[in-house]
Amino acid sequence: MQEPYFMNNQKISARQVKRTLTLELLGISTLLLPSLVATDSGVDGFFALTAGGGGAWLLLKFWQKHFRQQDFSQRLEQMSGCVRVCIQVIYGMGFLGLAGFVFYVMAALMEQQLLGNGWEPMILLTLAAAAFFGLVRGLESRVRVYEVLYWFLLIPLLVILVIACAGIEPNAWTPVAASTLPNFIKSSYVSFLFFSGASLYVLFLKSCQKKEQAYAGTRHALLVVLGLNLVIYLILLGVFRTELLAHRRWPVIDLMAVVKLPGNFLERQDALMVGIWFFCLFAFLDSMLYYAVDFFAGILCFQSNRSIQAKEEKAESGIGPRTEQVEMTAENKTNTKKIVLTAVLVCAAGCIGSFLLHREAAAQWIFHGYLYGVLPLLLILPVFCGGRKQNRSESEAEAESKIGASQRR
Repeated sequence: MQEPYFMNNQKISARQVKRTLTLELLGISTLLLPSLVATDSGVDGFFALTAGGGGAWLLLKFWQKHFRQQDFSQRLEQMSGCVRVCIQVIYGMGFLGLAGFVFYVMAALMEQQLLGNGWEPMILLTLAAAAFFGLVRGLESRVRVYEVLYWFLLIPLLVILVIACAGIEPNAWTPVAASTLPNFIKSSYVSFLFFSGASLYVLFLKSCQKKEQAYAGTRHALLVVLGLNLVIYLILLGVFRTELLAHRRWPVIDLMAVVKLPGNFLERQDALMVGIWFFCLFAFLDSMLYYAVDFFAGILCFQSNRSIQAKEEKAESGIGPRTEQVEMTAENKTNTKKIVLTAVLVCAAGCIGSFLLHREAAAQWIFHGYLYGVLPLLLILPVFCGGRKQNRSESEAEAESKIGASQRR
């Protein structure tokens, strides 16, 4: 029997959380952060990355304590209708915009580095079809793929970085403490926003069997991403120097033009690097679309945690086969609606990416809008999703369970 669409059966392990988050954060951070940090802080960008990673670590510990009793989705369920819908709209639109921007980055990367001009429609259609298929298969199937790809992507990357160390000039790592304090703070802030993507773990806690293990896997992923970013930044500084690094669009991809693999057995060495970042960026793209679908499904009153809990309570009290068939039919209709919603949002994200491909100024405007407006809002909002109704809902649940027990007697 085929698994239900977006099935929430709590089978995501800590290892899957760690590997999936590592790939999602590694691609977008190492692709965009080096040039941004080098522009403002130069050599001190190494310390700015460290400060940003430390801030993301503190934020992660805060979320771990804040959502110890209830995850984010449970707290949303307890909020009033208007407030809940507003928060879901903000998060849904925010993740949809991020997905559109990743569409733009991936299409531009493949067009400039591999295929050349004129392939934009084919690239966008292929990405949209692959993203849609990954979402329809469900969260578990998607994270299992990244779990398998983890070492197949990291081992070649580590080999390339080791070989690239031969072209480093240590003099490029000086002078230290030469950037101004405002520029250093700006670089640290930007780094913090990229690394704070680890806080996304609070959104899929409902799919994790053990919350503490999910937190441990997220913490490990943050450390791996931060360590690789620091190593890559030092290598890029030593190879390109600050001035050239600040003006390169994809410096970590351009690293393959400097690194010569032994034997020259690859005619297009840059294709290897693009392939690594393609899968990492695609993991991030699918994740953003998954969250967007999840929040918009909540707005449209598709299957929620309440309906899942109601099904469990009915199953405990005993249900006739006819009622089970009716519920199965309703669940199939819900799955169909989610598939349609997924197709609509994937197309919307693809349209955003296509729009940005021809308007670089708009892409920069959206990027800075997310840095200084949308992303801080997405990080702050969960603080206000407190469990004011938590005690009342727990007492109601206890009363309902007692009533159900008396009725069964």
